[in-house]
Amino acid sequence: MPTTEFAFQELCALLGRQVRPDEVRDSISMLGVDVERIDSEKIVIEVFPNRPDMLGIEGFSRALKGVMDIDRGLTEYRTEDSGIKLYVESSVKEVRPYISAGVVRDISLTQGHLVSLMNIQEKLHITHGRNRKKVAIGVHDLSKVTPPFVYKAVGPEELSFVPLDTDVRMSLSEILKKHPKGMAYASTLRGFSKYPVILDKNIEVLSFPPIINGERTRLSESTQAVFIDVTGTDRKAVAQAMNILVAGLLDRCGIAGSVEILEGNC
Repeated sequence: MPTTEFAFQELCALLGRQVRPDEVRDSISMLGVDVERIDSEKIVIEVFPNRPDMLGIEGFSRALKGVMDIDRGLTEYRTEDSGIKLYVESSVKEVRPYISAGVVRDISLTQGHLVSLMNIQEKLHITHGRNRKKVAIGVHDLSKVTPPFVYKAVGPEELSFVPLDTDVRMSLSEILKKHPKGMAYASTLRGFSKYPVILDKNIEVLSFPPIINGERTRLSESTQAVFIDVTGTDRKAVAQAMNILVAGLLDRCGIAGSVEILEGNC
């Protein structure tokens, strides 16, 4: 089972009250997770594969609220139409056929929130996403790109962009050979002559799934709206990952916006 670690005081903040470690320990057994460590500094738990929502501190605190009688019942999240469209071209169907997209606006991200968001992404990639083969996630600063977006497959040398954690423009084939993430996950695209990309109206690359996002859309503490893409080979798993990401953001702040997904060219 995957192990995940949370800061205890951050958990208290999300629960909306200060609680003792022993109170949490007594309640955790009702959630079907195993506790490896719990004290006033941190909590380390093992999460069963059927509860990927609890891989993140937001989902774990949401579940814990119910068993601790802090907040019972289903959490209701408000969603509005973002007005954004994403076009899915037929070229991607043989490579990575499923995509979900969403927007969360009016957010306020601290460094701690950014770390938490990166952690849940990686936990979902490794477990729920089967090392990105089944599901991969991209989260982007919406202010840095221009909708509508296009999901399509292109040749290895057809496009280039600056991938995360570099300042060098690379083609898709170069990323697979030279970038650490490209080398780590190149096997997910082995055997394909074209690779999936997500582009904006100006042909700027947001994402090269399931490999790497672009440096252009990196999140920061000044980010106020995010565009989320989830791609994969399993429709249900893609939808579940999107729900987990959006709900986690909304548990802190923000307004969710739906994205209209259309078949065909932009």
